[in-house]
Amino acid sequence: MYYLHRGKRCAEEECCPKRKNSDIIMEKSIISILAVSLSVQLMREYCSGDCCKYLAVGVCASLGLWYGYRFLIRPLDIQRKLADVGYKQHFTQNQWASKDKLHLIRSMMRLRKKGALPPVYPNGWFALLDSDQVNVNQVKYVTALGENFAVFRASNGDVNILNAYCPHLGANMAIGGIVKGNCLQCPFHGWAFDGTSGKCVRIPNDCSSNELLRKTASVKRWESCEANGFVFVWYHAENETPSWRPAADVQLTGRGWTYRGRSEHYVNAHIQDIPENGADVAHLPALHGHMALGGQYAAQADRSPWKWLGVHEWTASWRADGTRGGHVSALDLQHRLLMFGKFAVFNLNVEAQQIGPGLVILNFKTSFGPIKLIQVVTPVEPLIQKVVHRIYCPTYLSLYATIVLFMEAVMFERDVVIWNHKSYVEKPLASKQEATLLAHRKWYKQFYSANSKQFSNRKETIDW
Repeated sequence: MYYLHRGKRCAEEECCPKRKNSDIIMEKSIISILAVSLSVQLMREYCSGDCCKYLAVGVCASLGLWYGYRFLIRPLDIQRKLADVGYKQHFTQNQWASKDKLHLIRSMMRLRKKGALPPVYPNGWFALLDSDQVNVNQVKYVTALGENFAVFRASNGDVNILNAYCPHLGANMAIGGIVKGNCLQCPFHGWAFDGTSGKCVRIPNDCSSNELLRKTASVKRWESCEANGFVFVWYHAENETPSWRPAADVQLTGRGWTYRGRSEHYVNAHIQDIPENGADVAHLPALHGHMALGGQYAAQADRSPWKWLGVHEWTASWRADGTRGGHVSALDLQHRLLMFGKFAVFNLNVEAQQIGPGLVILNFKTSFGPIKLIQVVTPVEPLIQKVVHRIYCPTYLSLYATIVLFMEAVMFERDVVIWNHKSYVEKPLASKQEATLLAHRKWYKQFYSANSKQFSNRKETIDW
């Protein structure tokens, strides 16, 4: 998205890349929805009778037909790479003009004060892919959690995860490997490994001398499952077996519900910073009070003309949820958009459940109906997190849910700007009102163990 600089469009494409048509259309749609909501409130305040009702219906119908059809069919797909959010000001500095964006970010990561970081890879379930990103008889290569994974879907539809490197001569089986039945065949010499056990089941030109070799050859198999549109892998520094699993939300696959889109962001931060954000209630009015239309930078939103249209008001509370096991916490959030300091629109209540270190299920209760947002956080490197949101709703709420996803992405990017540059403070100067933040840190410690990898142990490669 580009932004206005003192009323003029910035000429630097590196600083302000051109906006996608979907972004422009989405902004117009949000403006239209706001106009409809405000019109209805004004008519309730100052009008009466059937004329008011007919006018409200006419306005809603006209704008709905004009903008709504664009979002009722195709789900929204928002993708932001590591360089897309939070580094705009650095790309325009002369000393970086000749350098690649990613090189700049890597340099900044090395120079940034990091603080006394917790272990970088917690124990738990982590999403490696969206379920629809790996088809039957297809294999995908994924690097995350300091490991190299070969994720493949067998001919029966089940997903299996093996170590990517063949124990024979080290070929990457996820690059050019072939899925045959429930096995993954190495592209180098044709050795095949069972997806459910990791054992070698076939060596080409098998003979008696190779039979013993086949029986001893194996590759690590990772515990995996599918739930809520994602493929999860179980990671534990002590190699313990799973004590819980991500529960599938049956409502998402039920009749009348539909998938309305996703957002994907890469964040330069420690994984704990992201879920900790939910317990940091005090940051909501400061960072998320201004209109989402003001953009991803809070300072810019403060100068935006949309500032005078309205403000987002939030109240929230966080707690550890012992009723569902120690690995679950809960966040209750109330939101309303107060326009012109008088008219409350976009009222919604959110009940969020943090399930383990990398999964959050948010249940939105709006005046129009329910919406579900699934968030997953996965460490692709010690201090680079992949964050994906998928949104679901009843079919009749398709347009509204699409707008919610877009606005959520803008608000999330305001956090990303902070995360990309912050230092971890081990002992923060927290006020009494911020006691939940400290409680969250205490709760989150359960996902670390004696052999959890520290940032100080890192190497230049991901193989620790």
